[in-house]
Amino acid sequence: MTEAGARMNRRWLYIPFAVAGVILLAYFLLWRAGATEMKKAIHVWAENQRAAGMEVSYDALKADGFPFFLRVHVETPEIGAPGEWHWRTDRLTLDALPYDLNRLIFSVRSEQFLSLAGNGDWRIRAEDFRASIANDKTRDWVFSVTLGEATAMRAGDGASADIRSLVFDLSPQPDDKTALLLSLAASDFELFAGEQAFNLNALQTVLAVTKTNALSDAAMWRNQGGTLAISGLIAELDESKLSVAGQLSLDQAHYPAGRLDTEIISPAPLARAFGRAGIMTADEAESAAAALTLTAIASGGKIIAPIELKDGKAQIAGVKIADLPKFD
Repeated sequence: MTEAGARMNRRWLYIPFAVAGVILLAYFLLWRAGATEMKKAIHVWAENQRAAGMEVSYDALKADGFPFFLRVHVETPEIGAPGEWHWRTDRLTLDALPYDLNRLIFSVRSEQFLSLAGNGDWRIRAEDFRASIANDKTRDWVFSVTLGEATAMRAGDGASADIRSLVFDLSPQPDDKTALLLSLAASDFELFAGEQAFNLNALQTVLAVTKTNALSDAAMWRNQGGTLAISGLIAELDESKLSVAGQLSLDQAHYPAGRLDTEIISPAPLARAFGRAGIMTADEAESAAAALTLTAIASGGKIIAPIELKDGKAQIAGVKIADLPKFD
């Protein structure tokens, strides 16, 4: 082989490396453009929220994650509604794919601080704290949250809340964008506040709320025919097991009203938990526990009867189990 031919063969060997270099450079430029767009979007969102009366602040925006992720860190973010709530943490992270910004994932690894008007100041720690917002062809958007091994402690009185896991998805319904669909699964939730205590072993449900465009006004929501549909709510609390399905609305006095098909196994722990949670008094809870236990025994160990929500009270098998809230 001539010397010129050898040089030509060596050039062909360099071509794949040159092509790879061009692709890598193009990918880097795409990644950098995506990072710029994410930072710009954060700035625009913050300005829009401030214009709407919200309090939003943060320090630096830092991008990393190349080449696998497009990641922007928001340093010391603070968000709040004056006089209502305020949230802050050391760092909020946003993740996306460089070639697809239609899905953003938000995560927090640092300690969080939440102030709620009338409910004090809370310190929150979580092993896993992620949320995402994504565009969807049929539902417009989908908002998701994953929470794992989380603890919240309130300053002053030591009230606390713990949860092992929580996963939920929220999105409009494909056939009615004014209706929101929520699917939720949670396990090992405990709440302690003074003498009140509530613990839930497991919860799974799918909820659908219609006429959400009128939710800010109870009378308007009722007049437009707003409903809350509960599909297959299943809960476990100590020995109690609860299954509920049905539809609720508001009555003329703006109390929840409707009929829920229900099955309860071992109802006493559930009734006592309602009492500890303040849904009814301790005496009412003990009376309900005794009456429902007798009903369950007479029915072969479980109660299959509707929960009736009427006139500000919830009853099953003629036994009151809750005072209902009034909505304005």
